[in-house]
Amino acid sequence: MKMSIQTGLAALAVTFMAAEAAAVQGVITMPNGSKREGDIKWIVRDKAYSITEKGRPIEMQLKPDEIADLQIPRPRELDAAIESIRQGNAAAAVPVLEKLAADYLMLQWDKPATRYLAEAHVQAGNADKAIAVCEKVIAANPEAAYLGEMAPAYWQALIKRDRLSKVEDLLSKAIKTGDRLASANALIARGDLVQAAGDTAEIAKKALRDGYLRVITLYKSERAAQPEALFKAAKCFEKLGQTQRADQLRTTLKGEFGSSEWAKK
Repeated sequence: MKMSIQTGLAALAVTFMAAEAAAVQGVITMPNGSKREGDIKWIVRDKAYSITEKGRPIEMQLKPDEIADLQIPRPRELDAAIESIRQGNAAAAVPVLEKLAADYLMLQWDKPATRYLAEAHVQAGNADKAIAVCEKVIAANPEAAYLGEMAPAYWQALIKRDRLSKVEDLLSKAIKTGDRLASANALIARGDLVQAAGDTAEIAKKALRDGYLRVITLYKSERAAQPEALFKAAKCFEKLGQTQRADQLRTTLKGEFGSSEWAKK
């Protein structure tokens, strides 16, 4: 019986290691410019990357600061899942995005997958799930809470749960990084944070002044942030009864960013 239990535990260990051993094809660039191509995975326990190069059965571990660049091909399933969410079919996208977020942890595509997974959960009214999936990524990469593609979705989920002081702290960190896109996204979230306080004219003015209009005027070069800022600023001007200003912003949104999700809302 004892041997049976040990055998079972060994089998479980093998199963666990096999699950951990899932890897994806990619290229690691070393600080000296040399490249290593092969099967790459993130080892949670060791906080390191493992790569088994093509034609070489030796597994090498590298810490993140020992790597100059990491290139992983975009997973084909990601775009289809994003399109499902945009078409209002988040239920179909969630399991796909959950798998991508897990399979690509620290492998470049975990943050985009988690961003849309969080958005799907927020759309479904489950901000707690959105926060939980984001914090799995943040546990491996703390900067993801305020820098990069996933951060704005995380902030939105926190706002939904009224964790406003936490959001304010993360927005300050985003701005301090000096990354212009992070700063632009933080200003949009600051406008959202202001609007979370109520639905008055004064609040709409403050959201415009402290958030959306700053992005539109000071961060024009950050085109990825412009559509959301234009859309939300137009909504604020509508609340203030300034329909001409709102129409001007919507014209810019549809003319310059017609393919964006914000132009289609």
